[in-house]
Amino acid sequence: METFKETLRKIWYILYPFLFYYAVMLIIMTIAQWAFGGDATHYVFCQLIATVFTIPSMLPFYRQGQALAGIAKQPFGISRERICHALFAAGIMACFGISLNNLISMTKLTAISMGYQQANTDFYGSTIGMEILCLAVFTPILEELVFRGILFGRLKDMLSKPFAVGISALIFAAVHVNIVQFIYALILGVVLALLMDRAGNVYASMIGHMTANFIAVVRTETHWLDFSVRGDAVSWIFSLVVLGAGIVLMWRYLSDRKKQEDKEKE
Repeated sequence: METFKETLRKIWYILYPFLFYYAVMLIIMTIAQWAFGGDATHYVFCQLIATVFTIPSMLPFYRQGQALAGIAKQPFGISRERICHALFAAGIMACFGISLNNLISMTKLTAISMGYQQANTDFYGSTIGMEILCLAVFTPILEELVFRGILFGRLKDMLSKPFAVGISALIFAAVHVNIVQFIYALILGVVLALLMDRAGNVYASMIGHMTANFIAVVRTETHWLDFSVRGDAVSWIFSLVVLGAGIVLMWRYLSDRKKQEDKEKE
């Protein structure tokens, strides 16, 4: 039977990279806001600085986890297999991102959640170029490195895959600290963990996360999908069809792996 001390060691092994990430982000963000200003106009710029400087500090944790799991460091480059994973990830996350944004927006949650409204003010108070660079490029890289590459990877080494997916998604959702983003991040956290598990590396989930965030930024700044959140029949049908497309794509993507595993057993 596993000792209490061994259990604590495992919990610490899983959590300390996340706590380190949070501390580094908080310190750099505080310094950046002190230097450049903490108002909505400068928030995304300060977030970008904190994100860029935090990424290198998380790479050793990711590589340590990969090494302990016996996964060799993969060379950087483009291959047909990686392109296939990237396209599936982008398509799946585009569908889930659009449909979930729509469905949640057509409820009363966005109106009653002060935290969500404040987050919108902070994240969409800059230029669209700065928002894309921060929210759709560097933030997905860092968050996928931390929540899927490190947290999910370590959980999967100790728990069954369903528990690892669920716990990593729950922690990912909890850091968003408002009910609207919690629900959105919880569902997408499950999808992103499955994307990483299917691809065998963190790059696919990074591409998927970038896609969802890019669409979120562009739709907020250009209003090009406003027709789909009016709450009428067309909005609901459109959103449910897009959600269905995401589910079908996800099923197809995951079933391809099962077929491959069945062939290897023969």
